[in-house]
Amino acid sequence: MIGMAVKKVLLVIIFVAVVLNLFLFLKRQIFSGNCDLESLLKDKGLTLSNDLSGGLDNPIHCVSNVPCEYPDVVDFRIIVLTFDRWNSLTKLLNSLNDLRVDGDNVALEIWIDRRPDGKGVDEKTLATAKSFQWKNGAVRVHVQTAHVGILGQWIDTWRPARNGSKEIVLILEDDLSLSPFSYRWLKAARNFFKSRTDVTGITLQSESLIVASSGARFRPLSSDGVAYLYSLLGSWGFSPTPEHWLNFQNWYHSVIKNSDFQPYVEGLVMNTWFKKFQKERRSHTMWTMWFIYFCNAHHLYTVYNNLNAHYNTTKNCLAVNRREPGLHFSGKAIDNTGSLLRTWNDEFVDFKEPARIYGFNGKPITFKRNSVVEKDSKYSNNKTALGQNRA
Repeated sequence: MIGMAVKKVLLVIIFVAVVLNLFLFLKRQIFSGNCDLESLLKDKGLTLSNDLSGGLDNPIHCVSNVPCEYPDVVDFRIIVLTFDRWNSLTKLLNSLNDLRVDGDNVALEIWIDRRPDGKGVDEKTLATAKSFQWKNGAVRVHVQTAHVGILGQWIDTWRPARNGSKEIVLILEDDLSLSPFSYRWLKAARNFFKSRTDVTGITLQSESLIVASSGARFRPLSSDGVAYLYSLLGSWGFSPTPEHWLNFQNWYHSVIKNSDFQPYVEGLVMNTWFKKFQKERRSHTMWTMWFIYFCNAHHLYTVYNNLNAHYNTTKNCLAVNRREPGLHFSGKAIDNTGSLLRTWNDEFVDFKEPARIYGFNGKPITFKRNSVVEKDSKYSNNKTALGQNRA
């Protein structure tokens, strides 16, 4: 009997020692960035959630390269995309703490991409995200289950509800800073333009605008009022229309299976950039080309604020890009947050219809007998079906 008892004690000691050593091994591997924890757990028949919400209600269980659906319903959801720029992320998050949400139900989702080898994430970025306390609502931190790049981060981190989403979403890369009044303006713009079926989304961008067909500086007119529409999207603070975003996701995930398809829109400088990136094997860093193609094929436009031109100032920006070093910028970041709108005026949301619409060539689109005649029709009148190669 004593011998049996000793054996049981020894077995328990051995078991505890094995478990403790396994735990210490995993801890060392994870914090050294050398461990793909998901793969290790899969080998043991287990799975890893990419949700690090710390016990919040409605945990998210999304996987890479599949559009993520959120179980909760909110008025306003912010999607922050980041990788390894923890300092830049901090600046963005600080600006979000000043955001006026006017009592609406809001949520913040921070998505962190994995390293290209799929093993581990940037520790400082993860710590920055997890430690952020947002004054306006709940925060969830999501770690991609595989490396997806900027393309996967943009396209698959928000899936609109299939039964018609009323949610306003704003997708932000970590090199942006926002005006405290950006959501107030965005919400008013969404409510005003919601009946238009040709609006693919609303952007907060108002700086560094170019004519899509030439690359020249694009200058909207002060007489356009507080908002106008443009054939080219602005990705610096973009809020997609749920119905069109849903259709875009479905189209993208279908057409991407065709290796011969290219999202070319001839005549645009973005097309030239994309082809150059293809030669350099980095076209995966330009998600916008896919959306430009989709919007062009469906005659869809983006709503822009015109608060700077209309009020003859440079201090009415709803968002600014700090040009942090990364995929598309190099050198030292700039501090242009002094250009952000800091004082509210109800005139900023005095929208008018018909709103001016600009084509890819920076010229107004004219209307005739309920049909659209675009002065740069060589782009919009291309009737090649979606999914076919225009190259």
